[in-house]
Amino acid sequence: MKKALMVFGVVMCGMVASQASAAEVRNINFAVFQKVDSAFEFDPIVTGRFSDFIQTMNGAQVLLLSHTRGSVDGDVINIQQDVLRDSSDGLNDMGINCNMTFRDHSTNNNTAFELGGLCRIIDSLNKNVNAMIPMASLPDTEQGVEAWVELYEDKASGTAFYANVGTGD
Repeated sequence: MKKALMVFGVVMCGMVASQASAAEVRNINFAVFQKVDSAFEFDPIVTGRFSDFIQTMNGAQVLLLSHTRGSVDGDVINIQQDVLRDSSDGLNDMGINCNMTFRDHSTNNNTAFELGGLCRIIDSLNKNVNAMIPMASLPDTEQGVEAWVELYEDKASGTAFYANVGTGD
């Protein structure tokens, strides 16, 4: 009888724990910039609203902006934006291709999100770069801190990836 009660207790604790960490639907915001001013430096964390974030990047050009609605724990987010063109040097492909995993480790008392994966900076006339992005913690804009976190920077190409998480549209 004691053993049966212990097993029941363990099962119930497991059910409560899984309910406590039940994921909510989130929006993943992802941005890629490339330097146009060689003196410009990317900041690891940029605070403020979206307009402040864009203004802070005044030494770089936007290569990609993505707002992935309705993401849940374990989703694989694929983002692709590239241009294929025929040139005098042959076929040229330039752009960004990413495959990233979104993880939601939130509990009822705390939000905790991560994003990581593989992105490819494509420039077939120069050099393609495979960017391995380790799982990185993302700020939750719904917690009152508007911020974007740098996930990766390739100094050779002057390219940087940023992201955050929110629930609003």
